[in-house]
Amino acid sequence: MTEKISILDHIGNTPLLKLNHVTDSLGVDIYVKCEFTNPGGSIKDRMALCMIQEAEKRGDLKPGGTIVDQSTGNTGPALSFVGNTMGYKVQIFLPAQLKSAYDSTDRVRIARLYGANVTPIDLNEFIDNADELQGIERAATFVAIRMKQAYDLQQNDSSYWWANQLCNVDNTKAHREFTGREILQQMDGQIDGWVASVGTGGTLLGVAQTLKERYPDMKVAGVVPTDDPRIEWVRSRAVHNALERFGVPKLRFVIEDLLEGKVMDDEITIENADAKNMADRLCREEGLFCGMSSGANVCAAIQMARTMDKGSKIVTVVVDRRDRYFAEYPNEHYVV
Repeated sequence: MTEKISILDHIGNTPLLKLNHVTDSLGVDIYVKCEFTNPGGSIKDRMALCMIQEAEKRGDLKPGGTIVDQSTGNTGPALSFVGNTMGYKVQIFLPAQLKSAYDSTDRVRIARLYGANVTPIDLNEFIDNADELQGIERAATFVAIRMKQAYDLQQNDSSYWWANQLCNVDNTKAHREFTGREILQQMDGQIDGWVASVGTGGTLLGVAQTLKERYPDMKVAGVVPTDDPRIEWVRSRAVHNALERFGVPKLRFVIEDLLEGKVMDDEITIENADAKNMADRLCREEGLFCGMSSGANVCAAIQMARTMDKGSKIVTVVVDRRDRYFAEYPNEHYVV
């Protein structure tokens, strides 16, 4: 009976398509999992739903509660979409500025339309001489400040639940138990490579865990943007040090599971211009109305393809819809 079906039941089971025009005739097939077709518009719908459902089961998130997290992109809208649909309030902390063309206006609008309260966080309001911070230290400090806001809300009021996407193992679970299994079923045979942006680490790690069980010799590549190398925040422990300075207890990041498990055979850094160019080509030539990280994933898949035998098959992911970046047009920026 259709009256018992929720919009949330339509998260997942997204199409898997073979690219036909942008792969440079390499003799290697590249397939994309079309996550922009999720009802909330991005792959983060899966993570949001799984994290919230598991928190309910544990009793961490109670009826009438508020979900809180920090985000630079798709997690904010996804938590707002899923959380509000399930009857919760949602509080999101976003950066007020980044050192790039980053403009979160469209993601903020989406999150607010779904019902979230969105608070921009200005680094200068929390750190003296913030402009002196550079590179990885600056980026790690900025995310740590936003994590601190979420942590404090949860500590001070038991009705708040911090989703903590960067450290939540249910992020990985969503992709291990659902995305990865869907790919296995849809490919129905050979898979030689898996490529995804590192981001939180959840998509890359969770899918790799599932696919590697069936194809242990499969190659795995993580994609890193030049302007947002968050894997280095964790590898250098810059984010751990920043959190400690702000009084947040020790946390384990999903990226640590990725690194310590030696899941990646390669880390591929993609320039912003290349990611944007490929996203444009995917729109024009493949009809895939996707954002910059999707372009980066396909660029990296093509790089992997050049190292593989003809007839190999690589899977990557088209992450989200292009209309989340209209405020940045025509200078959209690749930030995971």
